[in-house]
Amino acid sequence: MARRMSLTALALGATLGCGGTSAPTASDGSVPAAPPPVASPSASPVAFAGAWRSVTPSLEFIRLSVVSTSSRQGVLAARLTLSGVAMEGAGRIDGDSLVVDMTVAGTTQSTGTLVARARDPQTLLAHMRSAAATPIDLTLVRDE
Repeated sequence: MARRMSLTALALGATLGCGGTSAPTASDGSVPAAPPPVASPSASPVAFAGAWRSVTPSLEFIRLSVVSTSSRQGVLAARLTLSGVAMEGAGRIDGDSLVVDMTVAGTTQSTGTLVARARDPQTLLAHMRSAAATPIDLTLVRDE
């Protein structure tokens, strides 16, 4: 009986040890590190909400304000002001970016799209693109 149990234990150990999910080995016999998991980063509205000012050289006069809308869940309203002109719009967070379709305040004609990414809690990197104008890249910091 003891011999039968030891043979069963040996067979079970061999079966588990020789399973089809062994770790891959490199040519030198070492086990390579597993690649980091691929995650889809997602930003929070808190990362974008607030008042921001540009620190981009020669564009320090640009301001951005972002607020959460109470009428539509998940929608953020943005207002970009520069040289007496205000552009505003509403948008949503897409992955790690805030994407807002902008219009000149008081009109319905689209002027472009603002895409902002939070570099850290105090800094936004923004890209304003338009079919009619040269794209603008901005670095914005919280205006407190």
